Amino acid sequence: MDINELRSRVDALDADLLRLIAQRLALAEEINAAKAKQGLPLLDEARETAMIRAARETAAKPLTADDAEDALRAILNLSRRWVYGRSAAARAEPRRIAIIGLGLIGGSLARALKRGNPRHAIRGVDLSERLEQPAASGLFESVHQPGDGARAVAEAEVVFLCVPPKRALEVLEALARDLPRDAVLTDVGGLKLEIVERAEALGFGKAGPVFVGGHPMAGRELTGFEASRADLFTDRNWVLTPRPDAALPPLTLLRGLVESTGAYVQLLSPEEHDRVVVTVSHLPQLVSIALTLTVAGRDRGIGGPALKEMTRLASSPAALWNELLAEVRPQAVGELQRMRSYLTELEIALSFREPLDKWFDQAANLRRGISTGQPWYGAGE
Repeated sequence: MDINELRSRVDALDADLLRLIAQRLALAEEINAAKAKQGLPLLDEARETAMIRAARETAAKPLTADDAEDALRAILNLSRRWVYGRSAAARAEPRRIAIIGLGLIGGSLARALKRGNPRHAIRGVDLSERLEQPAASGLFESVHQPGDGARAVAEAEVVFLCVPPKRALEVLEALARDLPRDAVLTDVGGLKLEIVERAEALGFGKAGPVFVGGHPMAGRELTGFEASRADLFTDRNWVLTPRPDAALPPLTLLRGLVESTGAYVQLLSPEEHDRVVVTVSHLPQLVSIALTLTVAGRDRGIGGPALKEMTRLASSPAALWNELLAEVRPQAVGELQRMRSYLTELEIALSFREPLDKWFDQAANLRRGISTGQPWYGAGE
């Protein structure tokens, strides 16, 4: 049979498949709305287990039962993300927003917010040499240089401070003076306690603008506005660190905007965030560096996807990580020592020809509890 004819049939099947998936997503949204109205749990684990069992039992050849399960799980995950994102975006009313710092995070935030609600009025602030692409993107109502920053935030309801930690601390004083009294300010830095305490010292939250620390657990090895993408925060955790006495309306407003980007909001105290982030963010960065240095020049070009993913963070900017690690050196050293102890155990086991089942089994069981962006509630069918 002619290859072009075969390709045409494949294209037609793909188009039909996409139409069916679109219909399925619409039905999932209806089911979720009905569950919400009836007060039923949104996530029905028993139902999903039954669906997966049925898929395995009725797998059409040449698909295996595992193939059928993988395909259905992919559809269920797509459905959950889509419905969750749609419901969060629908709750996000159009807001007046300012984003200070239009690099990877700030640019991605603008794209994600506009995707959730195109009616947001967003103003951007960055150095003059970095404004050309944001200005041409169509995402911003206006873009401003730092010297004109007061005008950019003058009418803002929510301000996202997307600059490195030290620069964020420097900018806080000017923002305390320039922000509207009812505005909400948040940041995206990897350390929270210092900036939260600095904001409190400047009077945030005392009959004036409110500060809520934030940290999206997302990123890329690339930098700059040109690397920004609307789905950067999709299915990623975004930590907010309000104080226990924080007013609920500002937090609710901020949470709604964050969720409209596709992220899952997690609430931690600033102290707890700074303890945990060394383990879940800083340690993987250092491990990626060490692994890259170990294998570089010896991989013979045959490394697979696992190696590529595990060394991806080695391309991260050193300047940012020098700044982040400077504040948590003792904790980072402690985590490296903890990891070294496991490497030593594996080294000894290998040296004495001891089976590694114990470590593999323990790691496999523990991995199931590691969250990289699962919601504490979700859309179900």
